[in-house]
Amino acid sequence: MAPTFTTFARPLKAVVIGVPSAGVALAVVAAAVGGFGAVQPWRWLIMPACLAGVVLAEKYPVKIGPEQKVNLGALPCILAALLLPPAIGPATAALSVLVGNRATGRTWPESVLNGGNTLVGVAIASLIGPLRADIDIEEDLRATAAAFLYVALNVSLAVLPAALHSGKPYLTLLKNAASATWPASLTLAACGVSIAILAVEAPLAAPLPLIVLPMIYRMNRAIEAQAKANEQLAGVLAAQRRFLTDVSHQVATPLATIMTNLSILRRASRGGATSETVADSVAEAERMKRMLGRLRALAHADEDVPLRRELVDLAELTADVVRAFTAQAATTGVGLVTEVGAPSSVNADKDLLREAVANLVDNAVRVSPPGAMVRLTVDRGSAGPVIAVADTGPGIEEDRLPRLFERFQRSDSGSGLGLAIARRVVERHGGTIRVKTERGAGSTFTIELPPG
Repeated sequence: MAPTFTTFARPLKAVVIGVPSAGVALAVVAAAVGGFGAVQPWRWLIMPACLAGVVLAEKYPVKIGPEQKVNLGALPCILAALLLPPAIGPATAALSVLVGNRATGRTWPESVLNGGNTLVGVAIASLIGPLRADIDIEEDLRATAAAFLYVALNVSLAVLPAALHSGKPYLTLLKNAASATWPASLTLAACGVSIAILAVEAPLAAPLPLIVLPMIYRMNRAIEAQAKANEQLAGVLAAQRRFLTDVSHQVATPLATIMTNLSILRRASRGGATSETVADSVAEAERMKRMLGRLRALAHADEDVPLRRELVDLAELTADVVRAFTAQAATTGVGLVTEVGAPSSVNADKDLLREAVANLVDNAVRVSPPGAMVRLTVDRGSAGPVIAVADTGPGIEEDRLPRLFERFQRSDSGSGLGLAIARRVVERHGGTIRVKTERGAGSTFTIELPPG
């Protein structure tokens, strides 16, 4: 049974109460140990600066990727831990986070929990690494350790409610969160330590690390522009898929009528003067029918719906494709043969995978001269099952190879859709497709699929 919210309501309530309570206790310990020790007057400016910095960071989170944001509020909190007296720093940082959360519309429980997380981290950091007026190497090291411990505790505590609410393993969520945020977290910690030390040793140089902010702003604008472009591109691709689907369906019915009428005319005009013209029309209608089928296949391959996976025997799949193309190959005198080097099965969408192999075979049959042989081989490669389709046709021009699998790259033998469909299907299955060709000696297309 899936976990419900009520299942975790009590543990979540305990966390919302427990973490801030632990933070208060640690802040009291920090105050008792470190007290209000005398500091340079300028350090009291950290209090309003911390509040303003956290509120701004909450309102304007920084993007470090199209779908990933980082909150710079950790930076003023680290400065509060290192530069303010231990009796003041934790309370300043926690209150700043509470105000920042409420200013951005977060609920009271969430705001209190985040403030409690900050209180725990800053209280411990202020016990380890507060900076005095005269700094030595030992204090530098302790300040560095305190800053990095703060960001580690912040991530560790922030993941706890999510683990309780979702029922997912805490360590798994922590690993995912750490892997996604560690570059930004380490950078913020290092920047906080640098600014704190410079503020004591060389106050005029303290703001220098913040020179990266304009660059971060420009990076954010670029990421936002890229995200907008990606959204527009996704819309265009979705419209293209709809267009392909609509066209193929709308044209299918009248085309079927045309083909039926042409068949009647061909029988009626057999041996007559117009028989050749009718035969040409039938051939063109058949070509259009194949084109529509490939348009439908391309639209289906482009859809984001989950693959209908099942265990597919590749030997059976290739044998089925050979049976389907035997008649077509016979009309041009081309032979088809399958070879199974090692029995292989994959977890795949059988219909889509068959479509990919069928397109390769169709191309191979059309480019092969009369009397040639097209070979389908099933084997196991170094990375997984392999399907190879080899022909003895004229080969592929070298200048076409870089764009060979792009859609609508026409050749003398087709519409330029078959290879594009094959590549899209294989990529959706997590595999790769490649070609080895030699002018005058034919081509071999190889599909390599992940083990299934």
